Amino acid sequence: MEDFTHILPGEKPFYKYEKDRKEKCAFLTLNRPEKRNAVPESADEELVAAIDDWENDDNVKSVVVIGNGKHFCGGHDLGGWGGLDMTSDAPRSERRDPQRIQLTRQIVGRPRTLGRLFLSMKPTIAAVRGACIEMGNMIQVCCDMTIASETARIGNLGQTIGISGITTARPYIQLIGQKRYREMVTTGKLVTGKEAELWGLVNRAVHDDKLEDEVMATVRRIALLPIDGIVTGKAFTALVYSEMGMVASFIEAGFGHSLGAFKLAHEEDEFHFFKKAREEGISAAINARNTRYREAPISRGLIIGEEAGIGF
Repeated sequence: MEDFTHILPGEKPFYKYEKDRKEKCAFLTLNRPEKRNAVPESADEELVAAIDDWENDDNVKSVVVIGNGKHFCGGHDLGGWGGLDMTSDAPRSERRDPQRIQLTRQIVGRPRTLGRLFLSMKPTIAAVRGACIEMGNMIQVCCDMTIASETARIGNLGQTIGISGITTARPYIQLIGQKRYREMVTTGKLVTGKEAELWGLVNRAVHDDKLEDEVMATVRRIALLPIDGIVTGKAFTALVYSEMGMVASFIEAGFGHSLGAFKLAHEEDEFHFFKKAREEGISAAINARNTRYREAPISRGLIIGEEAGIGF
């Protein structure tokens, strides 16, 4: 295994990027296990750099996306947001950037980050164990294949802190159907890897100790194929996705994140995550969120304890 992390931007990249020349495969590892691999905003440019590299390396026939440690990804790194309030009633100094900047960043940025992963010219395989929450779930949906541990916990929890919009909405709906999508997004329901296989959200679920073996068996099957055939097939699939309107999902999400998430108003009896974070810190806000939803009448399948890590 050869380490190529040095090609990624930043002094201390979030991702670890390696290549196995013998297996004709690259490995992109979410590499912050102490935070359950919660993804910081700074990781976007790293993802683009890795994709640029593997798409131009003929020895790479597939890419495995995996998390370091017990979890694939606990979501976005809310701690990296500094507890800033994303609502309009916060003091200007404590709010994030204004809409014009957020819209530009989201609408231009999303298609060139997660959108690039979704349309990558090399087959991508997500290897999922533990938590696969929010950003983690978006990443695995964008991969061509997902092999999950039967006990993995997969879903989206943005609504539990008042965030609307999922970058991968159209592909997500295509995979599991409208009813299941609406339930997961509206309630914050998490499913196990085994349930996700039955729903079509992942390709297959295996015992945790068999995950790497199953992933590498897939890598080795792809390695037998001619590189031109792989890329041509991926290009045709990208064309079909475009005709189906799939690519538009990454632009639509920019509006959802910017116009929905950053202009929230809260009633007196509603939980205000970002106000709590501003006043008491991000850890206190996450603990309060977890307690609130753990005690919900339909708490089975919702966020439980530390499954969401420090992300959402």
